[in-house]
Amino acid sequence: MHRRSFLAVTVGTALTAGLAGCTSLLGEQYPEELEDVDPDRELPEPTLGDGDVTVEVYADFTCPSCHSFQADVFPTLESELIEPGEITYRHTDFPIPVEDEAVPMANAARAVQSETTTDDEPAGKFFAYKRVLYENDYTSDEDLATAAADVGVDADVVTGALEGGTYYPTIAADRERGEDAGVGGTPTVLVDGEEVDDPFDIEEIVQTVEDAA
Repeated sequence: MHRRSFLAVTVGTALTAGLAGCTSLLGEQYPEELEDVDPDRELPEPTLGDGDVTVEVYADFTCPSCHSFQADVFPTLESELIEPGEITYRHTDFPIPVEDEAVPMANAARAVQSETTTDDEPAGKFFAYKRVLYENDYTSDEDLATAAADVGVDADVVTGALEGGTYYPTIAADRERGEDAGVGGTPTVLVDGEEVDDPFDIEEIVQTVEDAA
């Protein structure tokens, strides 16, 4: 069976086609603490895989559509594109300040990344932590610290980052890249810089990857 046909069967009706996603609200609703970017305090974007084609996903931890993407789309991308080495999957933070937790959650996840990164795994336990947050609907500061312990990271690492806004420059840099790329909502999927029309259409993502290869 052709891989694209397999993907369509795998996902089937589990996807909610045409989800509008979370729309970016700029201007006064954008947190002031993210206005200044300090390159010396930036972390690299968390990545999985080492393929020649880059699939970059702009996401907000509090966006319901991002949760749907993580549950319905990401597992198939992981098994069919990331693990076989066809793509490099990159998470990019694009917090939309509709919910107060958007920026703190991204900050907490980057604290876990920073604490656990190695030469072999530059994303560290970022993606494992993200999975725990999504699966348990964790949002409060206490929840975020508990989730860190769930992936083997001292809860104080996250608590300290939340108190100090440690990785806000990293989040701001991601957000700035997204704005420069024309991202207006989440989730947004870019394949080698080309935006996929429907981030929930796996066949479209795969076709765009194949075209870029």
